[in-house]
Amino acid sequence: MHNLKERSFNEWLVIESQRGEKEAFNTLIQNWEQRYFLYALNRLKSRDAAKDVTQESLISISKGLRKLSDPASFPKWSFRIVERRCVDWLRKMIREREFIQAQEELPEIPIHDGIEDKLSVEQLLSKMDSRLAIILRLYYLEALTIQEIAEVSDVPSGTVKSRLFYARKMMTKLLENDHE
Repeated sequence: MHNLKERSFNEWLVIESQRGEKEAFNTLIQNWEQRYFLYALNRLKSRDAAKDVTQESLISISKGLRKLSDPASFPKWSFRIVERRCVDWLRKMIREREFIQAQEELPEIPIHDGIEDKLSVEQLLSKMDSRLAIILRLYYLEALTIQEIAEVSDVPSGTVKSRLFYARKMMTKLLENDHE
């Protein structure tokens, strides 16, 4: 969320949703569903898993929304839920792999270059380490603060700063490689 108007509108939607206004809740979900999906996609590197995690997250968000005491904290609170669902999915995959004793890696997202061979932001993020891509997404695309990202990711703010530094360097290198 990049501007005050958008933040205020989302806070209003949260308040109205908490009051039981279905139309406000539907609008709130429409505003955030793709953001959650893209976050999960970067985290899990699987479209199917990202869809499942997004749906599970939306259910948890809808069930817990009335308990949210500060509507301004909705972005941080909701991304924390998405992150926990991603971690749950990853743990489930690890358990399944151990059970069938398969050592497969998570499937990679195929990258399709555009006509002029320019990469979109999403394609660049998909080429990066998921931990770094997530930091970039939350910081630049979702406009969360370092502290909010630390709380969402459950890591110290110093780690977030360090990852943000390396993510910027990696993004620059990817951009330079694509323009050669």
